[in-house]
Amino acid sequence: MRRHRLHPQRRLGQHFLYDEGILRRIARAAAPFEGVRVLEIGPGPGGLTRALLLEGAQEVVAVE
Repeated sequence: MRRHRLHPQRRLGQHFLYDEGILRRIARAAAPFEGVRVLEIGPGPGGLTRALLLEGAQEVVAVE
């Protein structure tokens, strides 16, 4: 985000998580994902997308 000079716009409700540990815990709470396709709405910088894949999602379709 910094490299591309992108900043969350709070007025649009954008709040991005960057802590990989928290993102993995969120993904684990929604598991199991084996053989499952996941639809993620508003992926932002992709932290949760990566966590879902690491937790075993077959595929993540992210729609901004």
